[in-house]
Amino acid sequence: MANWLKNLFEKKETAALPDYWQRYLQTIALQLPPATPISEAEFVVFDTETTGLDPKTDKVLSMGAVKVKGLQVLVQETFETLVQQEVQLGNKSAEVHGILPGDAQAGLPEQEALKAFLEFAGSAVLVGHHVKFDVEMLNQIARRQGINDKLRNHTVDTAQLAIRLERRHSSPETFSRADYSLDALVQKYNLPTEDRHTASGDAFTTAILLLKLLALAQKRGIKTVGELVKG
Repeated sequence: MANWLKNLFEKKETAALPDYWQRYLQTIALQLPPATPISEAEFVVFDTETTGLDPKTDKVLSMGAVKVKGLQVLVQETFETLVQQEVQLGNKSAEVHGILPGDAQAGLPEQEALKAFLEFAGSAVLVGHHVKFDVEMLNQIARRQGINDKLRNHTVDTAQLAIRLERRHSSPETFSRADYSLDALVQKYNLPTEDRHTASGDAFTTAILLLKLLALAQKRGIKTVGELVKG
């Protein structure tokens, strides 16, 4: 396909997207280059609480996030919201996060929650424990809004980063994945445990874990954003 025709189709597709997603695409174009030192990068550490563990059928009940910049957790720059959902009585996920059907009804509509999160996160590197799941849950919200696109931020998975740094020369058969659950790493690194299993509480705990891992990464010679996210 000729470049001019390809560009024409891309412009038409972009024009059909909601304004807030177009602003997101403009922002994400400003992502820091791979050579950016880790100490100068901005991270948004986030977590979602959901109705279950299947991104195709389950939905987000709450989101929580905190920014990390200059190798510090910016406790004044946080994000938290409930997401309006229809939740059936007896949903087992409430036993973990405590969000009841009535609580979910008080949240923001999905589109407004996603819009607010994108405005908070901007072009930062997204960080989470098993981050692919959380990113896919947000992508599913976008699809339900008719958006044929997905989040484009660079990502870092703290579970995979911990394995990468601690088990550099080990095969997967030599250790248990359970050793790299958030609960296991909280205990190992003596991290705070307040508000565990809430989106904001888990985001803060994961942010502290990220700082521990970034310090170890730098000792291992990982100095730039590109080196960090490629793993």
